[in-house]
Amino acid sequence: MSKSTWERIKEQGIQGILRLIVLLCSLALVGCISYDTFVYNNPFYQSQFAMKLQFWVCIFFMADLALEFIYSKRKTRYIITYFLLFIACIPYGTILPKLGITLPRDIGYFVSFMPLIRSCYALAIVVSWFAVQTSSKMFLTYVIILFSGLYLGSLGFYVCETNVNPDVRTYWDALWWAVMEAITIGCNIEAVTTGGKILSVIVGVLGLLIIPMFT
Repeated sequence: MSKSTWERIKEQGIQGILRLIVLLCSLALVGCISYDTFVYNNPFYQSQFAMKLQFWVCIFFMADLALEFIYSKRKTRYIITYFLLFIACIPYGTILPKLGITLPRDIGYFVSFMPLIRSCYALAIVVSWFAVQTSSKMFLTYVIILFSGLYLGSLGFYVCETNVNPDVRTYWDALWWAVMEAITIGCNIEAVTTGGKILSVIVGVLGLLIIPMFT
C-alpha cells in the first residue's frame, strides 16, 4: 500500500482496521460462494466448509457493528441506521437448521447472500477513502452497488435456472441476462423458476435505481 493509504487508515483508527478486515472477510465469502457454485454446482448451504466460513464471518460482522455502536456518540441514530444491516449479518444458515427449520434449496442459497450486504457497504466505505470529492465518492459507491448486484444476481440466476432453463447453459448466459435486465433492454432469456423470476424483478429495479444516477 502507498503511504497515503496507510495515512487514511490511521485517520480512521480502529474503525479503519476493522473495515479492512471486514473487506477481506467479504472477499473470502464471495470467493467461497463462487467456488461452490462453479466447481461443485451445489447449493451453498450444503457445503460444510462454506457454512463454517459464513458463520464466523457473520459473527465478526455482528461484533464489528456492536463495537461501532459502543464507540458511536449518537447511539439511537446508529441503531436506526444500521439495525437492518445487523439483521442481515445473522448467520441464518446455521441457526435455522438448529431450530429444526429447513429451507428450500433456492431460498437457502439466497439467504447465504444476505451478509454480503454488509460486505458491499464496507467496500464502498474503503473505496471512498481514495476519493477526494463528494461526487467521486458517490459515483464509486453506485458503481460498487451496481457491479455487486449484477454479479450476485447473475450467480443466483445461474443456480436457479441451470439444468432447468434450456437457454441458461453457462454462467455467461446468466451474466448476459443480468446486464440486459439491469439496463432495461430486455433479454431473450426468460426466467422459468420462481427464484429466477424474483431475481428478474430485483435486478430490473436495481438497474432503474442506479444507472440513471450516473447521468
